[in-house]
Amino acid sequence: MLTRILYPVDLTPLSQKGLQWVADRVLQKSSEMVAVHVVNPAVAGMDTPRYVHDAEISLDTLCQTVIPDHIHCKIIAVAGEEMEILPGIAHSEKCTFAILPVRKNEDIIPLVRHMAIPQFLLRTEEGNLPEEDVFSRIVMAVDLSPDKTDILTNKMKDILSGSSGKSEITILHGVPLEEAQGSQLLVNTATEALQEVEKTLKTWNSATVSELLSGQPEEELPRRINEIHPSLLVVGLSLHGELWQLILGSTAIALIENTTCPVLIIPTS
Repeated sequence: MLTRILYPVDLTPLSQKGLQWVADRVLQKSSEMVAVHVVNPAVAGMDTPRYVHDAEISLDTLCQTVIPDHIHCKIIAVAGEEMEILPGIAHSEKCTFAILPVRKNEDIIPLVRHMAIPQFLLRTEEGNLPEEDVFSRIVMAVDLSPDKTDILTNKMKDILSGSSGKSEITILHGVPLEEAQGSQLLVNTATEALQEVEKTLKTWNSATVSELLSGQPEEELPRRINEIHPSLLVVGLSLHGELWQLILGSTAIALIENTTCPVLIIPTS
């Protein structure tokens, strides 16, 4: 998954720190980087070509300073709308993964929808990037549909196989209880399915537990995740056919918007 990584760099201190963070904590021997800077013509105006040229030079210097010599890094500086440019580059460059630095209160959902590859939201608290291993304490939010859950767990198994540390995984599922009639049957069915997922994960990660939450998932899941305060939240989302974008339901949006930890988003179809 981490073979060809897209990383947008706006050349602010945060994105530069983020690139150093990626170089120190994410890049593997087989990784390649695609570092992209997008100049918005609506902001740069007549100076757009000069801004693109200067950005290419600055980005090249930054990558030569930060990225290890053995890692191939492609530099792209281009004019356009970031919402259109980044997903297009991810597709044309055959990127397998995207890392998106996210500022506090930044609306990242529109870009997440269109970036239909596995992506990592590198969120900061007061401008500080995560210091602990992001794979040390993981929360996986699952919908328990067999196919999607299998894809999500298999992807995580692949990712963690390349991690040197040990991971604690908490699997969360929320059951909406809108009607009293039949609610206990729904809880029992979900409990059995969740226990099967936990059993599967324990075959390759013994430090795995699961929790079933009842109520409104859009409220209960973010609340519980913030209580656990994981180093990483993992969310599986569906792809929408030829439109090549992710389907975000209200629960997924709530998980991304109402939590503060880094988020790993994995397409599950």
